[in-house]
Amino acid sequence: MKAADSVLKMPRRLPLKRGPLEMTAMLDVVLLLLIFFLLNSTFVLQPGIFVDPPRSPFEAGARANAIIVTVVMPPRAAEPDSDTEALIFYRDELLSLPEIQAALAELPGGRGSRPVVINADQDVPLGIVTEIMEAAMLNDLSVVIGTQPERRDASLR
Repeated sequence: MKAADSVLKMPRRLPLKRGPLEMTAMLDVVLLLLIFFLLNSTFVLQPGIFVDPPRSPFEAGARANAIIVTVVMPPRAAEPDSDTEALIFYRDELLSLPEIQAALAELPGGRGSRPVVINADQDVPLGIVTEIMEAAMLNDLSVVIGTQPERRDASLR
């Protein structure tokens, strides 16, 4: 006698019923997972100020928690005869030069402090960038000048 012959087959008393699948529970789980991943994801905020910094072959980056000061010239100030002052932005606020100097003086300085990154447009006078840099260095903060990488293709220049 074989082992397969010794298996007793029982007849079914209830017939199998096939009906439509209920998608409500699976849809609830999918939506909950979507909400969970959206709430736990991080968003990178891009600044709304367009800056065209000078190009440099050196690629050294600042730390992620750096203090960013953005300096741009107004659109009409690109003309050589204009006497318009540069616009200085710090923490999404437009500040004057004395205000930015006061704001940098309030920051905790010393070894291990956050670096100040100055993103200055190419057209910004060097004197304004130097004054912002001096205000940071007087408070014992390290300063990084923001640049963009050089173009690899010489025909693009």
